[in-house]
Amino acid sequence: MFSNFLGNGFFNGLRVSSTNSMNTEVSEGAAFIEGHAYNNTSTLTVRHDDSDANRTRIDRVVLRLDRTIEARYIKAFVKKGSYSAEPQPPSLERNDYIWEISLAQVEITAGKSYIDSSQITDERGDIDVCGRVQVAREVGDQINTVDIRTPDDRPDRYGEGIMQFYISGSNQADNFENWLDSIGINPSDYGREIGSLRAYVHTIANRTNTAVQTFTLFAWDYQSNYEIYGEWKRANNAISDSVEWGDWVENVFVVDSGSTSTGDYVRYSNGVQECWGNPFGLAANASYRNIYMSDSSKWWEYPKPFAGGTTAYASGDISAIGTWASITGSPNGSGVYVRALSYYPHDTEYGCYMYAKGRWR
Repeated sequence: MFSNFLGNGFFNGLRVSSTNSMNTEVSEGAAFIEGHAYNNTSTLTVRHDDSDANRTRIDRVVLRLDRTIEARYIKAFVKKGSYSAEPQPPSLERNDYIWEISLAQVEITAGKSYIDSSQITDERGDIDVCGRVQVAREVGDQINTVDIRTPDDRPDRYGEGIMQFYISGSNQADNFENWLDSIGINPSDYGREIGSLRAYVHTIANRTNTAVQTFTLFAWDYQSNYEIYGEWKRANNAISDSVEWGDWVENVFVVDSGSTSTGDYVRYSNGVQECWGNPFGLAANASYRNIYMSDSSKWWEYPKPFAGGTTAYASGDISAIGTWASITGSPNGSGVYVRALSYYPHDTEYGCYMYAKGRWR
């Protein structure tokens, strides 16, 4: 029964530590293996075989579930490794009767008569060999199937507590489109087809307080580095059939940033890009009506281009009294021309500080 809703791993404690002898100790703690509970209520000492004079081995301290009729227990054991020039920890036994999880690796160093803390590698956090007790796979598999909701489902259609499900743009295209429509976005905003998008919907709910729902949109393919395109949140006052969800609010975050020889840039998840830099100096030594200006414009190439065909806002500032920067021509996606204007002539090329804002997608 318990294996229906709890997976394998440790709940708490069970840390393996050194005693500066050939013994190690397992602290108090609890674990869960294949539907069976383990509880260690006091420090447990386990013995490792003595070291070899010339060869090193790696032991494991494991919790072993033995479901054979003769045994029927969970106990802590030292699983002895094999001697080798490049020793490896022993494999874990996992079948219909025996199931082991590893708490730690312990190196038994050649010629050493005791174990110190440097020889112990904690494996409790490694999900492949132990890990925290989590939702059982039998339950987790349903996250991608029967637990899926539509964006129009009212809050009362969600259970109390934490609920999440996964939506595939290729397998649940119609419902996926409905979720995107509820937010006011579409795949073309990110240059993708619906089939190449995925999303997680995570809901935290309480029937007497507030529910918060998070929609995370991302690319499923490694060619796009599984890029996260955006995160949106909405809330309601209580889980009730008479309470509608509030409006979606985008949680904007930085998806890329960096520097080049022409300046710095930041790209945000909502598609906005900002660029700035101090790329050059400008003089104002050519007469122009009642003022002075640079004899020619200089080109500022953005550190990152803006989306093709998008006109970016651009401006500049010059660190000199009575002198300012002027954009010449319309900004485009790759850069902008700029020259200095001044109330007085000067040959000094004062630093020009540039800024541009637009969209990178």
